[in-house]
Amino acid sequence: MAVIRRCLGCQSTDSTNNLLRSVAVDHKLVVDETKKLPGRGAYVHRNQECISRSLQRKAWGRALKIGPGLDCDALENLSRSTDLAKTRLNG
Repeated sequence: MAVIRRCLGCQSTDSTNNLLRSVAVDHKLVVDETKKLPGRGAYVHRNQECISRSLQRKAWGRALKIGPGLDCDALENLSRSTDLAKTRLNG
């Protein structure tokens, strides 16, 4: 049975197989490709639109219960990537 989570970008629900999990480690957002890092996780679809929208909405700090001091550089770099299709994140 697939686990269903909500995307922080588009707010739609989807299977965790189609979503990218991130966690906060020392007030830095870390992409959890293995989905095994400890702590509260938040999910976003593996595309530029959802990643960018989640960053614009500043949803990560709220979702991870960290607040506005969360460093989201890892996802900002992904959102600026010219070709997400070639990265490992697109499966």
